[in-house]
This record gives sequence, structure tokens and C-alpha cells, in this order.
Amino acid sequence: MNRTFTSLLTDHPAAAVVSATVIAALAAAGLVRGLGPLAAAVAALTAAAYTCAAMTAWRSALRRKRLGEAARRAADAVAALAADLAAGTDPDRAAAAVEADWPPEATATTRRLTAAWRVAAALGAPTAELCRRLAEHLREDERAAARTRAQTASIRATATLLTVLPVGGIALGEALGVEAIGFLLATGPGIACLAAAMALQAAGIAWTRALTASIASEVA
Repeated sequence: MNRTFTSLLTDHPAAAVVSATVIAALAAAGLVRGLGPLAAAVAALTAAAYTCAAMTAWRSALRRKRLGEAARRAADAVAALAADLAAGTDPDRAAAAVEADWPPEATATTRRLTAAWRVAAALGAPTAELCRRLAEHLREDERAAARTRAQTASIRATATLLTVLPVGGIALGEALGVEAIGFLLATGPGIACLAAAMALQAAGIAWTRALTASIASEVA
């Protein structure tokens, strides 16, 4: 089931996000229908917002993973191409062999390899050496990406924890008999608190993304 939905999110992201958002909104409204129509409407909107954000983040993570895998495969292909050219393989045959398994998502590597190939053809530079150097640069890009992930792992983990922590607070309030859900969904002050919390969470996520982006630029 998870694999099927992952495939749907990858191939048809809009349909997957809309479907999950509608289902979550209807489920949330049904769970709190005893608190009144206002609570049901607020619960539906809240569930829709969080589900849409979560699905969008999941899709972005899948896309990053897919692009990373494509970049690794492209780097391997460039290294293999350099080895074939250095061994004396006909350039056209070597290029055709690489093209057969080339990942279509590796657009940046495609542009760099095409540029190297054109430089070699225009200036008579050794194609094998240019491909070898390109493969080295691609490997360094992979290492830089790995360093970025390692340096930002704690930041992303903290952001995730702070995002889901309010759920624990609400559950604790319900366990103590405070009726936190009813307060947040069916009263004016509660709805204001809920809206402020969601706005602060969105600001925190935006700040986290800016911070990780700045670290990525420094590492690169």
C-alpha cells in the first residue's frame, strides 16, 4: 500500500496530495462532529493544512532522493565512459553504450557532459581526460551533498520534533481532562491560539529551510 501510494505521489503528485488532503479533512471533521459544526470545520481545515504540508514535504524528499540516485548513476556512467575512451573504444560506440542506461533525471550532468564533449570536439582535447575530470568533479559533488546532509541532520530532526510536539501536549491535556481539543476547535480564543501556532510552525519550517540552504551553499 505504501509503495503504491509512493508511486502515485511520484507520478501524479497533484492527485495524491488532493486525495490525501480531502480524506484527512473528512476524517478529522467526523472525529469531532460531536463538538459542533464550527469544531468540525476548524478540524477539517487544520487537518487539510497539515496533510497538504506533509504530503508536499514527502514529495520533495522523494524527488531529492530520486535526483540523488540519478546523479550517482550518471557519475558512474561518466567514469565508465572515461575508462572506455582511455582503453581505445570508439567514441561513438562508447557514447551509445552510456546513453542506453543514462538516467533522464540527471539533466545537470547531461549538460556538463555535453559541454565537455563539445570542447573536446572543437579544440581537439583528449575526450577521455575531460570525462575523467568530470567524473572526479561529480564525485566531489556527491561528497559535498553527503556532508551537507550530515551537518543539517540535527537541524532537521529538531524541526521535526518541534513540529509534532504540540500533538503530545494536546494529548496530555486530554488525558488530564482539560478538554484541549474542544478549546482549540470550538472557542474563539482556542481557534486564535491554533492559528498562531500554525503560523509559528510555518515560520519555523521556513527558517529551517533557509538555514539548511545556507549551510549547503557554504559546504558546496
